[in-house]
Amino acid sequence: MHTLTLTLIATLLLGPSLAPVLERARAQEVTVIAGLDTVILTQINATFGSEKLPLGNGAAVESGMYVVVSPQTLTIFDQPLSELQGGVLPVSPASRECKSGCSELLWKGFRNAWLQLDEESSHFGVEVPGRVMIGAEASVPAHTIVEVAYAAAETRPGALPTLSLLINGGNAGLRTRPFYLLPPGGLRVSPGDNVLALRVALGSNEGFTISAAHPRFAPEVSGTGWKQLSTELAKIKKAWPNKGVVILDVGSDASIGDVVNAMLAAQKHFDEFVLSEGAKVRWG
Repeated sequence: MHTLTLTLIATLLLGPSLAPVLERARAQEVTVIAGLDTVILTQINATFGSEKLPLGNGAAVESGMYVVVSPQTLTIFDQPLSELQGGVLPVSPASRECKSGCSELLWKGFRNAWLQLDEESSHFGVEVPGRVMIGAEASVPAHTIVEVAYAAAETRPGALPTLSLLINGGNAGLRTRPFYLLPPGGLRVSPGDNVLALRVALGSNEGFTISAAHPRFAPEVSGTGWKQLSTELAKIKKAWPNKGVVILDVGSDASIGDVVNAMLAAQKHFDEFVLSEGAKVRWG
């Protein structure tokens, strides 16, 4: 692919507000542009500092829409969408179009961002990004990020995007942690689905409770600390070796840093994570 074409694609993915840069790139035959991870990292450092991202390992950053969430602000690309109070979204009516119950503020903001990307992508002959990356300061309440993720996913035209959290990978730089969402309203499974529906409900001060929808699962297990969580999940993996999914129920007390720490505690035994804010998986 021609270097200019790569430049145009990379520039497009920086955000709707940067469309004029595309025209300059096309006219001036610009051949060098900072990598997307550098652009995101620069914005995060200017907003709250990358050292305040959750720490951990993960995959490389790939092209896509990105969202930056601090305790004070929420932006889509470089465009402010809302002020926050301690990482909490302002009270806003629920959108009638959002099946997950997200606010009108989020629905309209993400819908407009996707529509602008769709229009620009059509104009320049590239695909609409299929990823959404959320970079949140570690103290931001996890339920805020779950609502943001639902809104970003439900408003994309066409297929649902893949979702990931942005984390501080230390010497590895900016990294990503993929996650999924339960369907709005929860999910019903039958014995034939071969699903355990293992759930870790996160509480305050590193507290957790482990349960599962499967009727043969052992009684609930509660504890405190990520080391104990890892130990308990190792026991469950031994009893259910063919299961690889954990639902992380964020509740009202967990931060996004807690979510990433729970992922890290589970990663030796489980490799797929589904975020939920109380949505249930029902058996039978």
